[in-house]
Amino acid sequence: MTKGIGLRADFSGAIRKTQVLKALPAAAKHQATSWTAETIQALMRSAASMQKSGPTRKTGMMGRNIGKVITVGDGHWTITIGTGVGGKQTVPYARIQDQGGKTRAHMIYAKSGGVLAFPWKGKDTFLSHVHHPGSNIPASKWFTSVIEDREPILEGMMQPDVVLKVAEIMGSGGVGLRSETK
Repeated sequence: MTKGIGLRADFSGAIRKTQVLKALPAAAKHQATSWTAETIQALMRSAASMQKSGPTRKTGMMGRNIGKVITVGDGHWTITIGTGVGGKQTVPYARIQDQGGKTRAHMIYAKSGGVLAFPWKGKDTFLSHVHHPGSNIPASKWFTSVIEDREPILEGMMQPDVVLKVAEIMGSGGVGLRSETK
């Protein structure tokens, strides 16, 4: 009887590389969501820096209502950030605060006894439409300047070699990249 020859092969390196390849989509998602979260924080700080004290302060609404949606399709990522995104409330004046422009307003006043006031349901009161010339709002770039500053950071974070490094850490069970849910 002849004895067979046994061969031993170490596939651990190939298995590790396979795990890294499997981790690539999660690594790309990690990079995109990390950038997005940091960008939203920067936008919130930018909106807060515009706040003024007093009863007419509106910029707090902008900071509280910045949301995000990240979608993947046809091999590319789309990150949408802004007010009224991702279930957040739309802030109609956010764009004019950022880009500037002239506001036009039609205000409704109640006139009673020669005094203009906001409408109310009262005796001897009639409503009239008054065209208010509006205001010129200077551009603050509270939104676009943050996005422009952070775009190169996203480009760097999404470079193939950077995403591959993150995937290597994730594929080896690296700490600090995956969020554990209980």
